[in-house]
Amino acid sequence: MACADPPVEPLRSRRAELAGLFILSTEHHALREIVIDRPRMRIGRRPYNDILLDDLTVSGDHALLYATGSQAIIHDLNSRNGTLINGLPVSKKVLADGDLIEIGVYRLRYACSQGGRERVRPDPTRVRRLGLARAWVEVVAGPGIGTVVVLDRPVVAINNQMGQIATIAWRGERYGLTHLEGPTVPVVNGIPVGLALHALAHHDLIELGSTIFRFVLEDLA
Repeated sequence: MACADPPVEPLRSRRAELAGLFILSTEHHALREIVIDRPRMRIGRRPYNDILLDDLTVSGDHALLYATGSQAIIHDLNSRNGTLINGLPVSKKVLADGDLIEIGVYRLRYACSQGGRERVRPDPTRVRRLGLARAWVEVVAGPGIGTVVVLDRPVVAINNQMGQIATIAWRGERYGLTHLEGPTVPVVNGIPVGLALHALAHHDLIELGSTIFRFVLEDLA
């Protein structure tokens, strides 16, 4: 199933919204977001690829991604180790929201455009009264994918539904993440944050176990 077309938005964001994005990760850590911002993107180990995956488990020219309007299609290029989508080998497939692509040791979680963003924005009157910046986090991988938590209070808890809990707090100028409960500390952009308050930036990826959240700061979105 292809992504639904998003509502009309300013030109600064429309192109990136149409085709969606990937959350790139390995088995243990989220690495970065990759916006699908062109109609044809190469995936592979060689340095000229648009999505460079530098590991010997990835072929030099591994796959091609075609984006047409709100639809994204992936083609395997007869790669040595193949391309898996949701655990099954494919040669060509139209991507659906939430599909997990496995290429060698890497994983690419596909997310459709954020056309629903308007519905989850914090109430501006409440946020202004509390002196907060307007922001939210959304689950982009793991249990509860698609869930949005609006940051409309000075301190908001997030969890991975398995006992791992962190808080996101407004500290007058920016939001910060703090470990609260669970056997391991949160990971932000692939780096464990420890027990101290960790400042968050727009589009940071927060890992709580197998659940990955994306932090969105509206003023920069």
